[in-house]
Formats: sequence, C-alpha cells, structure tokens
Amino acid sequence: MTWASMVTGFVKEGRNWEAIRVLREMMRGGVRVNPFALSAAVKAAIGVSDEGIIGRCFHGVVWGNGFGENVVIGSVLIDMYGKNGYVGDARKVFDETLERDAVCWSSVVSALVRNDRFEEGLGMFWVMQRRDRERLVPDRYTYGSLLTACGNLGRLRQGREVNARLVIAGLTGNVVTESSLVDMYGKCGRTGESRRVFDRMQNKNPVTWCALLGGYCQNGEFESVLKLFREMEPRDLYSFGTVLRACAGLAAVEQGKEVHCQYLRKGGWKDVIVESALVDLYAKSGHVNYARRIFHQMTAKNLISWNSMICGLAQNGHGEEAVNIYNRMIEEGIKPEYITFVGVLFACSHAGLVDHGRKYFHSMNEKYGVKPGIEHFNCMVDLLGRAGLVEEAEDLIQKADCKDVASLWPALLGSCITCRNFTAAEQVAKSMIEHDPENHLSYVHLTNVYKAVGRWNDAIKIRELMKRRGVDKMPGRSWVE
Repeated sequence: MTWASMVTGFVKEGRNWEAIRVLREMMRGGVRVNPFALSAAVKAAIGVSDEGIIGRCFHGVVWGNGFGENVVIGSVLIDMYGKNGYVGDARKVFDETLERDAVCWSSVVSALVRNDRFEEGLGMFWVMQRRDRERLVPDRYTYGSLLTACGNLGRLRQGREVNARLVIAGLTGNVVTESSLVDMYGKCGRTGESRRVFDRMQNKNPVTWCALLGGYCQNGEFESVLKLFREMEPRDLYSFGTVLRACAGLAAVEQGKEVHCQYLRKGGWKDVIVESALVDLYAKSGHVNYARRIFHQMTAKNLISWNSMICGLAQNGHGEEAVNIYNRMIEEGIKPEYITFVGVLFACSHAGLVDHGRKYFHSMNEKYGVKPGIEHFNCMVDLLGRAGLVEEAEDLIQKADCKDVASLWPALLGSCITCRNFTAAEQVAKSMIEHDPENHLSYVHLTNVYKAVGRWNDAIKIRELMKRRGVDKMPGRSWVE
C-alpha cells in the first residue's frame, strides 16, 4: 500500500512524472502492482503531453496483471484515451468493461463529446438512463458534457431538459454546471438567457467569462463582447482570442491594437487562437503588413490561421499572394474547407486568374468533398464575367443548385459593368428586372449602362418605369469607427 500511496500522492500534487517513476521502480523491484497504483498511474499519464504513449503502456500492464475488467481502471483508461483523441480506443475499453458504474458511463460520454461526437455522446447518455436510472446517477461533469453537446448541436429544447434535470438533481449553483449552461444558451442563440444564468452565479471562473464572451461573439453581438471584457477581472489569456474576433467583426482596429497590447503585457505569446484572431483583425482592417508579419512568425498554424490570411489577402487586392498561400497550405497537408474556397475563389476573381479559379472550383467537390455554396458560385460568376466569359457564367448559373438565389445575377451584372461589356450588361439587367421587378439594383444598373453608352432617353425611360412600379432606390450609407 505504501507504493500505491506514493503514486497517488504525487498525482494529487500534479507531479505526474514522479508518479510514473515510482510505478516503474515498483515494477522493477518485483512488487506486484495493485489496481489503486495502476489507476493513479494512468491518471498521471493523462497529465503528460506524449499523445497517450505512456497511457497505452500502462494499459498493457493492466491486462498483463489481470485487471482488464476492473471498472475503476477502465473508467480512467476511457478518460485517458478520450483526452488524447483516441475515441475509438475509449469506446473499446468501455465495451470490454462488463460491470459499468456511473463513473464509467460518464467517462465515455465525456470522451465522445470532447472529440466532437456530440450525437453519439447524447445517445450514450439516454442508453445509460434506460439501463438503470436508480443506480446510474449522472454527476455534474456528465451534465456538463451533455450541455456542451446540446450547445454544439444547437439543441435548445434538449438543453433546457438537461437544465431541468440539473434543478431536480440539486446540482445547480456550482461553477461547472452553471458555466456549461452559459455556454449552451449562448451557442443556441439565447444570449439573454445565457446572461441571466451568468448574473445569478455566486462564483465565476475564467471559463464562465469566456463562455459568455463566446456566446456574444458567435451571435454577432460584438459591442457586448467589448463591454463585458472591460468588466472581466482577472483576464484569462483565452478570452483575448474572442475579443479580437469581436474587434475584427466591428473593424475596430484601434481597439484591437489595445487588446493586442494587453495580451502581450500579460505575457501572451505563441497562442494559435489569439494569433489567428490577430491575423483576421489586421487583414480585415486593411493592415495587411501587420497580418502578414504575424502569420509568418506563427510557429503553429491551424485552418483558421490559413483561412484568415487567404481571405485577408484576397479582400485587400493581393490575389496572387492569396493563391500562393493556399497552395502552400495544401503542400503542408492542411485540408481546405468551405471558407477556404470562398477566399481563394475571391482572390482568383479579383486577380483575373480564370484557369486557377476553374481548377479550384472543380476540385472542391471532386477532391475535397466540399459542396459549392452560393458564395462560391458568386465568386465564379464574378470571375467569368470580369474575363468577358458571360455565356460560361450564365451556363454556370443555370446549372447551379442555387440558381434561383437573387445574388447570382447581380454578381454577373456587376462584373459585366466592370469589364465594360455593356451589351451583356443590358441583357442581364433586363433578365433581372423580369425575374425580380422589386429589386431596385436592376433598374439602377441598367440606367447606368444606358448613361455610359450615351442612351439618355432609354435611361430616362427606366427611371420612369421605376416610378410607375413604385420601386425606390435604397439610399447609400457609410460607417466610420
């Protein structure tokens, strides 16, 4: 028992490597390991950043000593595999554990949710409840996982049901479940309910604050993000990424710079989430050099980092550089997704890279399994229209699943006007007026086309047609930070 106590003691103090060393000495000395020492050693392996290698070794020791069906060790192994991303192995350990208690069920639900298997995690919970509701009583961590799953799936009704279960079980009032409720309501678009839960909490930790900040940001309430951040004390480093995204959403570069300085003063450095948000902020605000410098200095990049740089370059007229960044991303083995293709096709459109645009558009579904959406078709129509390939653009619109979406034809009309193909522009504008006689842009563009070629009488007739039909031109607006 002395050896097991030493291992357990080191784990409780967070001295994981020392706990592992003690177990090794125990085994080398010929001392038979017991379940308590092994479960503590697996917990130590969870706290070691080695992608589960040591944990797998201990799993072998577990089986070698005949503890493969021990429910306590099984629960810890499930937790270890789940936290290292090996959800299949976690599920296998669960299936091999014959006598499962509530902790074992909670561990597998948590492992599934942590690895984005939200549907499966919820399903496992309901199976747990059907098996033995009296014996298998969920704890606050199980409910926290369920609320995370409901939030990410947008299941407001199920989330409220879990909330009701929390109240019945008497598990409200603790920071774990209340923070999960704040997160769930925010992700389901109910920021008001999220704020009410937040305000009634007696104790708040950084996770609570970040959950509410994230909810506001996800729902486009960027001003609320900045206001809440000013109230937050102490400020967690993770929160800076959310606040910088809000600054990017408002194009509030000066406030973004202030947040950037605060992040550096707190000792923040080399955080991929924050640095990706900085790239996005500076690129959207037109400070491409700042965005470029941060991007190239990043030691680790995720898909958001690449997308931010590609889209930022494309929006600021650096189309060819955006395409080069995209190609570099592919070379490094990063799989592009929906937003990536919006950025690279936008870059091709404004740089006139017709062949590249065609290639990337066709590769979306054929190579990467990404179904083109309205944004991608808009970019392609604009690209082909700017290149004077109006017939190809019209053919693309007719073949699109979203051909009835109103924004496709204006994209073609705008590109025709940009490349001064007034004959094609006239045809497209007339087609738009026929399909959508209430849209003022069709009349305005057709009027401008007639003015550009000196057909003043026709321009006056279109203006009169607008008046007869009661179509009003929407006034232009500008916005300044």
